[in-house]
Amino acid sequence: KGENNHNWKGGITPLTIQIRNCFQYRQWRSDVFTRDNFTCQICGDNKGGNLEADHYPKMFSKIIHEYQIKTLEEAINCEELWNINNGRTLCRVCHQKYGKTK
Repeated sequence: KGENNHNWKGGITPLTIQIRNCFQYRQWRSDVFTRDNFTCQICGDNKGGNLEADHYPKMFSKIIHEYQIKTLEEAINCEELWNINNGRTLCRVCHQKYGKTK
């Protein structure tokens, strides 16, 4: 546990993990799923537990890079990151196949 764990890296959680675990991300994800009726926008899959939210058309990493986001606070204040019009619901298979397009 903590410093004694072999995976300990000085108490630093990568920024992307912090963002994906914050309330705003969970809310964005929920809003995208609700808007898309909990259905993959490519193949129509609607199985619970099989769906993922995809930043699209502008990728999550591109937004982070473009706005030079270095902290969780900067991410929380970035409106584009939380815009549901930049999101879609995909099943795991379609997300792996089509999720890294732009």
